[in-house]
Amino acid sequence: MRDGITLVTAFFPIGREQWSGYSRSDQKYFAYFKHWAAIHNDLIVYTTESHADMVRKIRQELGRENTVVRTVNEIASIDTEIYDLMHKVGRQYPPFSLFPKKPEVSNPDYDFLMYAKFWCLEQASKEAETSKLAWIDFGFDHGGEYYKDTTFFDFEWNYHRPQGKASLFQMRDLPNDPVFDWIRRTESYIHGACFELDTNFASQFHADARLQYEHLLRCGIIDDDQSILLMCHLAKPEDYCCLPLRTWFTMLEQYSDKNPDPGHPRLRPEFFHVKLSMQVKWVAKCLLYAGRQIKHLIRRYAF
Repeated sequence: MRDGITLVTAFFPIGREQWSGYSRSDQKYFAYFKHWAAIHNDLIVYTTESHADMVRKIRQELGRENTVVRTVNEIASIDTEIYDLMHKVGRQYPPFSLFPKKPEVSNPDYDFLMYAKFWCLEQASKEAETSKLAWIDFGFDHGGEYYKDTTFFDFEWNYHRPQGKASLFQMRDLPNDPVFDWIRRTESYIHGACFELDTNFASQFHADARLQYEHLLRCGIIDDDQSILLMCHLAKPEDYCCLPLRTWFTMLEQYSDKNPDPGHPRLRPEFFHVKLSMQVKWVAKCLLYAGRQIKHLIRRYAF
C-alpha cells in the first residue's frame, strides 16, 4: 500500500427534499458533491445504480479517473438488525429529546444512513490502495460554506496524525454529563462530515461504532454518527485521536501535510453564554420538554 488517503463517501436518496425545516433536494446534494469532487485523492463512492453514472460523470468531467463506484440498491440490507432496531426506537424516543423534530431524533432512515458510513469504510478497506482512508460526506462544505473557491480542492489531501489509529475532529469541550443528557440536547462535539483512519483499522472501527450504536439503541435512545464518534473516543481514547477544529469543515486545511502547523485553535465551550432573547427561548423549550415528561410520568405511573 502506498502512503496516502483514499476518500470514501456515499449518496442514498431518503426523501430529504420533503423534510420540514431540513429540506435538501437530491440535485442540491450533487451540486455539493461537484463543489469538492476535483480533489485528487482516490475516491470510492457507494450509491444506487440509478445515481452511479452521475457520480462517474462529475469526476470524469473534472479529470479524476481514480474513482470507484459501488452500487447498493437496498441500503437497509447491509445490517437489518440495526435497521429494524433503529426504526423500533425511532417510534418511541422523540418525546424524550429536547428537539423531537430534528432528523437525528425523528428519522431512523437518516440515522441508518449515518451508521452506513462505517460499513462503507470497512468495504472500501478491502480494495483501497492507500494506507489510510477518510470518510467525507457527499455534501461536504455545503457548496462553499467554508471553502468559497473550488480551486482549494485542486490538491491531494494527506495527513499524518500524531497518535492513535483514527483522527476525529473536535468542535467543542467534551461533556461531563451522562450520555443521555447531552444526547437529548442533540449537541455536536465531534464533526461527522470527515474523519480519517488507518485502512487496516476500518473493520475494527465499524465494530466499535456498531457496538456504541447498540449501547444507545438497547437503552431506547437514537442519535446520529457524531455522538457515536464521541462514544468511540471515550471508550478507546488511545485509538481515536481528537484534533481541535477552528470551525466547521476546516480539517482539510488545518490538518494537511501542506500545513505543518495546524495551530492550537480554542475549542468552543460546552455551554455558551447567550443573550437574553436566546435564554428566553431556551426556557420556553425546557418548559415544553418538562411538560411532555410530566404528562408521560402521570400517564405511566398515576393511572
